[in-house]
Amino acid sequence: MSGPRLNLRDVKTLIVDRDHFTASLVGQMLRGFGMEGPAILGTAAAARLYLKSAAPDLILVEAVLPDEPSHELIAWIRHATPEPLRFVPIIVLSGYTQRSAVRAARDAGAHFVVKKPVSPKALFERIAWVARSERPFLETESFAGPDRRFGTKDPPDGAYKRPGDDERDLQRGCCRGCRPKCRADAR
Repeated sequence: MSGPRLNLRDVKTLIVDRDHFTASLVGQMLRGFGMEGPAILGTAAAARLYLKSAAPDLILVEAVLPDEPSHELIAWIRHATPEPLRFVPIIVLSGYTQRSAVRAARDAGAHFVVKKPVSPKALFERIAWVARSERPFLETESFAGPDRRFGTKDPPDGAYKRPGDDERDLQRGCCRGCRPKCRADAR
């Protein structure tokens, strides 16, 4: 049985990736989801120039661009562009998901970091999650982006993959893997 449908026909997407083959492959996935052909650019500078005259509904960006790290581009989008572009969903695609890279993307205002190679199913799940998410957008002096706190919501595929995602944490509504300092333990 399939899940609820999501109409992505009129969604305009920007892909920023230095590897043209990967960008084309991701573009084919998006067209398979029903989106119109995405704009594909290879550098942050080209993306900045493009974003001055266009307003995509979704941005997919490679974590390491040839001219600057993607978190700098994301921070620019979140802080230096006008509404509604400032609020556009941003998904970072990366072959390297070290904690520091994920943290940099998250702290710059990305919605998700997705590990490459990405399957069509995984990419669609993240896009659907962003589309259906009710995460508020926060703006402070040092941060602009979606609320980084997920609370106790399940991941989109229902599978918990991190150490510490054990049944006791989930049953207590714990903040997943924070033991031994968990507030649920103090009750």
